[in-house]
Amino acid sequence: MKCPTAGECTNMRDTLSKRGVRSELRLPDSSGSARAFTLIELLVVIAIIAILAAMLFPALGNAKSKAQQIYCLGNYKQLQFCWLMYVDDNRDALPPNATLSTGNREGFIATKDTWINGNAWTDATADNIEQGALFSYNSAIKIYKCPADRSTVRDQGKIPRFRSVSMNSYMNDHPDTGSASCWHFFSQIKEPSPSKAFVFLDEHENSIENARLTITQPGNWTWIDFPATRHNNGCVLSFADGHAEAWQWREPNTLKISKIKGWIQGQAAVRGEDRDLRRIHEGVPKIPVQ
Repeated sequence: MKCPTAGECTNMRDTLSKRGVRSELRLPDSSGSARAFTLIELLVVIAIIAILAAMLFPALGNAKSKAQQIYCLGNYKQLQFCWLMYVDDNRDALPPNATLSTGNREGFIATKDTWINGNAWTDATADNIEQGALFSYNSAIKIYKCPADRSTVRDQGKIPRFRSVSMNSYMNDHPDTGSASCWHFFSQIKEPSPSKAFVFLDEHENSIENARLTITQPGNWTWIDFPATRHNNGCVLSFADGHAEAWQWREPNTLKISKIKGWIQGQAAVRGEDRDLRRIHEGVPKIPVQ
């Protein structure tokens, strides 16, 4: 209860006391109104809110990144299942992974008989995904793209790209079975084993074009094509036995390359000791393939 003046407040309190009523009466301040926040108090409240927000936003960002990684893992498991069904339907033969190369980024094009058609950097529609050899096993176009990939066709900021996944170049990128430069049949995948031999990999948005991710032989410390770093400096891979994994890159040099503007090709790794490229090399065969 609030009374208008101090004298009236005292009289009212005495009257209520005689009647046996307890009452909390509040005196007005000298201005006759309730006390407001000072500027300092308001700034303190704002500062506390800002600190709480700073603590909360990174946690929300990490949660979103983790959710995208889990979604990406699901995509890769589905693609890998398509790959395995193709092998079963084609008497052990791996899906073709061939490419035409003319020297510039738009000239690296997956051929019409391969697992995917066209060029991920230039394709303005999903037609080349639909015409690929694996599309009949799963008609969901979204499984071909990482949810964290924000790149656009020709980097023009207009049409979102339709694909961010590529295939290990040693997985039948020369479909001529007489070539010893890659695996042609699932039964050839022995060293490394199917659980170590990776098939699909999330390629960096500044590297991707054709169907394959070209990888050097162990001992050659050069990145030809380059893996993605979208998932907290890491990417997702699938393997010939059907499982998928999320990898985190360890070398500062890998992160440095990932920030290069324009087309990423032929970048030097840490010679002799690059932990990231060595890990990739563990998933490819030594050529000639026996």
